[in-house]
Amino acid sequence: MESFQILWKRAWAPETGFRLRAAERPALGAAVKELLWVRTGPALAGLCLGWLAFAGAYGRITRAEGPLWDLVWSRLPDQMNPADLKAALQGLPALPEWWKVLPGCVLLAPVLVVSLWLHDAVWDHLCLWLLRGLGRPRSFRTTLVAEAEALKVGVIGALAGLFKHLGLAFTVLLWPVGIWFWILRGFALAAWHGCPAWKGVVATLLHALFMGLLVFGLLAAVIVMALQELRLG
Repeated sequence: MESFQILWKRAWAPETGFRLRAAERPALGAAVKELLWVRTGPALAGLCLGWLAFAGAYGRITRAEGPLWDLVWSRLPDQMNPADLKAALQGLPALPEWWKVLPGCVLLAPVLVVSLWLHDAVWDHLCLWLLRGLGRPRSFRTTLVAEAEALKVGVIGALAGLFKHLGLAFTVLLWPVGIWFWILRGFALAAWHGCPAWKGVVATLLHALFMGLLVFGLLAAVIVMALQELRLG
C-alpha cells in the first residue's frame, strides 16, 4: 500500500508520477483492492454527511422553519390557509434515525466506489479512443488499471470535498480542486496507454462535455414533455 505522501506527490506532479507508477506495472486486482481500501472511508463519510444534511433540510421543511418559509408565508395566496399547509407538512413521515441508516451506508460506500471507477473507465476509454490515444493493444483492462490508480490519488480531492457540507462558500472554493482531480485521470490514461498527456486530459474534458450534454438533453426532454402535458390539459 502506497503512503499518503506518495499519493500527494503524484497529485502535484501527475505526468511524471503516473509514468513512474505505470512502469511498475501494477496488477489490476491489486490496484482495485488498494482503491477500495483508500476510497471507501471517504465515500462512507460523504454518505453520512449527505444524509445528515438531507435530514436537516427535511426537518426544516416539515417544521416549516427557515428563511425560505418566511418568504413563502409572505407570498402565500389569500385563499390558502397557512395552518392547513403546516399541518400537511407536519404529517409527512419521519425519517429513520441516523444509526439505522448507517449499516446501509457502510454497504453502499464500496458499491459507489466501484461504480465511479467503472463509469469513469468506460467514458474515458471511449473518449481516448475518439482521440486515437489508446495504446497497442487497445486494452480496456489497461484503462481500468489507470483509472484505479488515478482514483486512488483522487482520495485527496475526495477528502477535501467533504468540506462542501460546511456551506456554499466551501463548495465554491473547492471547484478548482474538483476540476484538477477530474483532469488528473488524463495523466494516468496517458501514462498507461503511452500517448501524449494532452490527449489524456482532453479525453477527460470530453467525458465532462458528454455528461453535460446528456444531462442537459434529459432535462430538456422532461421540460418539453411537461409543456406538452400542460397544453393537452
